[in-house]
Amino acid sequence: MSLLRVGVSAGVVLSLGLAVTGCGSGAKPETTPGAVALQGSDPVAWAGAFCTGLGDVLGGLATAAQSGSSPQSQKDGVLAFSDVMQKAFTSTAQKLEQLGPPKITDGQKAQDAAVGYFHTAAGTVSEQRAKLAALDVNDPDFTKKAATLTGPDLSAASAQMQGLTTNKDLAPAFSNAPECKHLGDVANGK
Repeated sequence: MSLLRVGVSAGVVLSLGLAVTGCGSGAKPETTPGAVALQGSDPVAWAGAFCTGLGDVLGGLATAAQSGSSPQSQKDGVLAFSDVMQKAFTSTAQKLEQLGPPKITDGQKAQDAAVGYFHTAAGTVSEQRAKLAALDVNDPDFTKKAATLTGPDLSAASAQMQGLTTNKDLAPAFSNAPECKHLGDVANGK
């Protein structure tokens, strides 16, 4: 059953984690003389909230990987991981909403993309969790049916998120936020 394709979700999070840690060179965002002061939240705090949510998901993956080999144990492990993912995604969206858009050019666009991603991810995980929970582990076709649950397809949203992590105004924030540095260590197995 291979943890019911939990790797799809974890792979998305891991790729985002690696993208976050690889972005930015610590360069300062460009400013133009006479530029209008930007309004919004501190970009480093915003990036930190973003990375904290992804870190929580990676932490949940470690727990799910420790589930036993029986169908019931694996199902329970994936359900628990789904709960962690859903909570992390929802919590991150709420934290970003509380912080408001990052104080960068097109900050509202970045805010809308990130908050939309985390809300969509939470909803998709919830839908997949419900499908898995409905499966009977005693069904002879349980493994086959569980394998058809592909996990959330967040590829389009993930591409959008990777665009955020490489945004010239946000890249330094992702590079400097302690939460993002920690996420990079976790993603790289440190």
